Amino acid sequence: MKVLLVWNGPTTAGERSILARREIPLLGLLAARGIDLSVALCGDAAGLHSDLEQIGVRTSVLSSALPPSGAAVARLLCAAIQLRRLIARERPDLVESTEAMPAIVAGLAALRRRGCVLVYRRQHAGGRARLHLASRLAARLSDRTIVSSEAMRQRASADDRCDPARIEVATPGSPDPAPVAPETIRAAREREGASNSDRIVFVASFLRHEKGIDVLIRAVDRLQNRDHVQLWIAGSGPEESTLRHLAGRARVPVRFLGHRPDVDVLLHAADIVVIPSRRESFGRITLEAMARARPIVASRTGGLVEAIVDGETGVLVPPEDEGALAAAIDAMLSDRVAAEAHGNNAGNRFRSRYTMGHMAASRISAWQRAVTTGDPSH
Repeated sequence: MKVLLVWNGPTTAGERSILARREIPLLGLLAARGIDLSVALCGDAAGLHSDLEQIGVRTSVLSSALPPSGAAVARLLCAAIQLRRLIARERPDLVESTEAMPAIVAGLAALRRRGCVLVYRRQHAGGRARLHLASRLAARLSDRTIVSSEAMRQRASADDRCDPARIEVATPGSPDPAPVAPETIRAAREREGASNSDRIVFVASFLRHEKGIDVLIRAVDRLQNRDHVQLWIAGSGPEESTLRHLAGRARVPVRFLGHRPDVDVLLHAADIVVIPSRRESFGRITLEAMARARPIVASRTGGLVEAIVDGETGVLVPPEDEGALAAAIDAMLSDRVAAEAHGNNAGNRFRSRYTMGHMAASRISAWQRAVTTGDPSH
């Protein structure tokens, strides 16, 4: 099968690092399983194309970047013209576009052409009105939508006004973690001012409203035993100044770590990983925490409900319920044996369902179903 992937190119070194870490291992597995891959990047200010070319993936950079804003609308036509030429040259069986704007560009590029199936890979779990409108158009222009969980199939069907039969589920995955030496973990804790007796509550996230970091900050301030507890927040985003202001009033030390390329080390250094999202499609950090056998406290929303077995591999609480979140964190911090059991169970669940190999097999199956049942009438 010949597949053309259409992505928004990264605009910062941090975005490039995340994409390279998460996508390049998958591309290697897909190629090893017989998929003929090429990638089109809508803009590439940070230079991801060089990472892709190093592993032998044919990569084209469209001159029109498509940021998630109104400014991208004016660039759609130019990007569609460029992509249309690329599709004519590559002649793929399937074009998969990640997120709404690239999927709209692919739909426009393939208008009145036959020969390839268009797939819209939807990763978001909601957002502003303009995102809803763009997502509906992307779904309408595509033959199939791919999401990460059954919960997101229902959400996408409702949001995009799309028949659930046209939505495929492809299980996400994460690379197997590299070993981290104990001295590296100790050094990471020391750099952030944590002693051996300190308990670290850790979250890694883009800092925006739907991620619920404000709920977490208020929750740790309500812990029954706040002694020797620190909250570490890795990531950046538009809510950072607001969150820093909120954290300044907290009685628990809150450390903002910014974008970190060593999230794997920080996960090992943490005692608990928290995912306090108001809404979440799945959350890659969930799988990364599971892969490292970390105990997780998360919101009962979206794909998190499918990834985490409540009471076995982690604890689920209602979104935006800071009291329930505080109680769950308290319980996990106070019972180290139970926390370790949750982490070990999470690691076992990861290895049985969410490795990169599982992800590659699931994506290929979804593509094959799309090619078999899709209607390449564009």
